This record gives sequence, C-alpha cells and structure tokens, in this order.
Amino acid sequence: MSFLLKLFFYVLFLFQFFYILKANTTSESPPSSKWLEPYRITITNNDVPGVVVGCDDRGAGLIRPGESISWKFRMNLRGTTSYNCRFYWFEDGGSYEAHKDVAFPVFDEDIIRLCGENLFSMNRCYWTVTRVGFYFSNQDARFPSDNWRVMHVWTYG
Repeated sequence: MSFLLKLFFYVLFLFQFFYILKANTTSESPPSSKWLEPYRITITNNDVPGVVVGCDDRGAGLIRPGESISWKFRMNLRGTTSYNCRFYWFEDGGSYEAHKDVAFPVFDEDIIRLCGENLFSMNRCYWTVTRVGFYFSNQDARFPSDNWRVMHVWTYG
C-alpha cells in the first residue's frame, strides 16, 4: 500500500474518531458500556410558578410553566457521564426565597437504563416538573399519561 493511501486512511480514521467524540451541547437529551451513545435530556415545567434549575457545569436557568430546557451529549470515554441538578420552586409575588428545593441526578447509571441504550439513535430522557414532584419518561408523551412515572418529590426549603 502506498504511503499516500496509508496517510489518507489514517487521516480519515482520525477525522471520524474525533467527529464521533465531539460533544454536542444544544438546547435539547449516562454511563454505560457504550460510550458512543447519543443522549438528550429535556426538563419541562408543567405547573410550578417558577423553577430555577442548576445542573453541574451547565449553569442555572429559570423555567416558567410550559417552558423547557434541553441539551444533548455523548458518553465520556470512561462511561461515567452524569448530570446532577438542583431545583428551586419560586412562587409568584416577588419573593426571592425558595418555597421548596430538591437535588437529584437527572442522568446517571440508573437513569441510563430508563432512557435507553441504543447505539444508533438518540436516547431521550424527559423530565416534567409539577407541584407534586418530578416525573420521568423516555418518550415525548403528553403529560399526564401512563408513560410518566413519579421519580422524586419536592422537599421544603
């Protein structure tokens, strides 16, 4: 095999390798043995007057009823990708004191199994925040329905 042909295949391999590993962080979806799996997490506020969400290195943001935050990503090389989030419930009326708060992982080795582990398509993790608590589904289904299950409840701040 000629030197140029070998160089071509080497460069092609490196390009594909780094393209696959490139992390995507856009506004839309854990650890497992398949670190190339694409994931998307979506968190939607169903009926809480105001929810501030802070997730690890993603910063914090306010989501009002009907609004969502979302991001997509790929597993890290060690398969230990996780996102821990803290949620603060704020009532309308100008108070800057959180009414309730709770923290939990929205993505970790347990949630992976719920989101899916399909190597060839996007695995989705949907969270809906309600006055009762936090519901999870791996389908973008209408809330409430049988596709959603309660995973966490609010605690008083």
